[in-house]
Amino acid sequence: MRAVLAGGRLVALGIDSRLMREPHEVVAGRVAEAVDAAFGEARPHDDSVPLIEPLALARELRAVRADLDARMARLTASVEVSAAGLSTGSGAPGGVPTLDFGELFDQLVEMLETIGGVPDEDLRGTSAGLVSAVCAPGPRLVALSVTPRAMHGGPGALGGRVVCAVNDALADLEARTRLRRAGSGAGVEQVMARVAELREQGALRMRAYAQGMAALMTGIGPHG
Repeated sequence: MRAVLAGGRLVALGIDSRLMREPHEVVAGRVAEAVDAAFGEARPHDDSVPLIEPLALARELRAVRADLDARMARLTASVEVSAAGLSTGSGAPGGVPTLDFGELFDQLVEMLETIGGVPDEDLRGTSAGLVSAVCAPGPRLVALSVTPRAMHGGPGALGGRVVCAVNDALADLEARTRLRRAGSGAGVEQVMARVAELREQGALRMRAYAQGMAALMTGIGPHG
């Protein structure tokens, strides 16, 4: 038996004609094993391309934020000392500006935690008909049912029915996943809109910092 996948879908299933002599329950079990094995082989096994786990990435960003906060504090203190020694008046006008991305980091971490906090292992996609299937995230084929009538027409017809049933279950699983994520604020459109907003906020912060530094420099000159 040979199952062919493409683009996350089952596109062909070759069934040995000898298997058609077995009871439909046996056929369903053998076919399910072959299809699920194909799904398992199609999943990436390359350790050089690690999967991104949103919750783990959120923890890493918290550590990055703490390090950047410490570095910016040291840099600001150093600039303040230098500016105070070089300023023409009683000090740097308006003080030394700071580049604070802490709030943006918090919002990004919150977004990642929202994405990673949406459970999906309990989701199931189903299809109905002469051949019915149940698929789980992964994707995995967790159940396949073949009725006696589905055996009519030979292995080619049965293979076509299995392909349709499995793909319908996968489509149902994807729809349920999108619905749950959208309901939790982690839908694709919601996430992309949030990323665009954070990008704009970051650009505004950088612009304000550059303007603040320019103002600071105008107040610095030789003593005289």
